[in-house]
Amino acid sequence: MNLLHAILLGLVQGLTEFLPVSSTAHLTLAEHLMFGGRPMPLAFDVLLHVGTLAALAVYFRRELFRVAMGCVGRDSEGRKLALWLFIAMLPTGILGLATRGVKAAAKDHLWVYGLGLVCTSGLLYLANRLSHQRINLLGVDRAGRDIGDLRASDALAVGAIQGLGGGFGLSRSGSTIAMGVFQGLRLPASARFSFLLGVPTIAAAAVLELRGLLKPLILHQPLPAELAFPAGSSSPALLCAAGVAASAISGYLAIGLLDRFTQKPKLNGFAVYCLGLGLAMLALGATGILGHH
Repeated sequence: MNLLHAILLGLVQGLTEFLPVSSTAHLTLAEHLMFGGRPMPLAFDVLLHVGTLAALAVYFRRELFRVAMGCVGRDSEGRKLALWLFIAMLPTGILGLATRGVKAAAKDHLWVYGLGLVCTSGLLYLANRLSHQRINLLGVDRAGRDIGDLRASDALAVGAIQGLGGGFGLSRSGSTIAMGVFQGLRLPASARFSFLLGVPTIAAAAVLELRGLLKPLILHQPLPAELAFPAGSSSPALLCAAGVAASAISGYLAIGLLDRFTQKPKLNGFAVYCLGLGLAMLALGATGILGHH
């Protein structure tokens, strides 16, 4: 693994974590192209998540401050939002852990990720179309409920699709934004809730992955080959610093881009992209050119 690999993986993680195009599918494809299907070192993967988490924290610092104030009883709206985020994380955690083994087994099968991207394309198209119909019928200001009008059913539905989809190539941001729209939220409000839900979700994913590193470190054992940087790699510190910087900067830019694209329904470009890449990955997986089938 060299410096170029680290920067490219950081860019892929940052851009695709927030754009509705599935970071898991893109990283899996990148690992097949760069390393012959071998996953990136776990320590590096965890740090890339930290980079995207930092991007979220900086971009949504005001909303997160309100949530923090709400948790200590000093902001009623922040308290409500904190409650909805907590409720959404319940089905995410339950369904995510229940399907974890299946998702891990899917890593060698690119066609699974291709199918997930095709499904993402359909969800984005339907959410974009529904948002347009509501605006044409009701006007921009009345085209659905705002984030202050969230309900427990909205949080549960968004959390459920996040728990089911993450890891199969179904975009986390794309599926949660679409589900929010299907529940009756305005597209910008749904995108906002999806972004904020990314904070506990990405943090939880990083903690789960970190567990695999802690045991050998605590026991003073060498890291297994699949967790450590492969022999001949550049300086691990340099690779991690470059990857984190790339994921944080590109993640921040991706959040801003999607935030603007959801102010007015402009998701069809992402839908077309997901459909094209999904079909390509289906073909690659089915023919065995990359990965197994």
